[in-house]
Amino acid sequence: ARDLSNETGVSEDIIQKKMGYWVNNNVVKIVRDGGAGSGGGTVTYELSSYHDERTNDQDEDFYDEDDGLVVSLSGQAEEEWETYESYVVGMLSNLGQLPLKRIHNMLKMFVTGSEHKYNKTPQQLSIFLQQLCKEEKLECGADGMYKRVKK
Repeated sequence: ARDLSNETGVSEDIIQKKMGYWVNNNVVKIVRDGGAGSGGGTVTYELSSYHDERTNDQDEDFYDEDDGLVVSLSGQAEEEWETYESYVVGMLSNLGQLPLKRIHNMLKMFVTGSEHKYNKTPQQLSIFLQQLCKEEKLECGADGMYKRVKK
């Protein structure tokens, strides 16, 4: 937002409010550059892709044009993914490394009786597992096998 403000000469607050329209319509997405506390860090805007729109249910942020705040509506989805993460970490702890397809099938079998039924696609799971890799919780080898990061 700061760069856009400097480039256009329009105040940062107005940029954020105007960009909210494009964020809400999935044309642009907000990328937060981690900072301390809530609202900390730098806000960057990127063009959304078709891929982002298809996976929006796991990380839905909507920009409130009145307040200029990002409101997360993904509390339940986030809780679901945390549940799935614990299952995945448990599987990989007990069985070593596993491919995406096997993790997906095991989640379908084992996450049926819990509060969060597993109903994700392999593509959604793949995105989630890649996020866990970025967070250095998992590793994915060149062969597509996922395993826990050794600490």
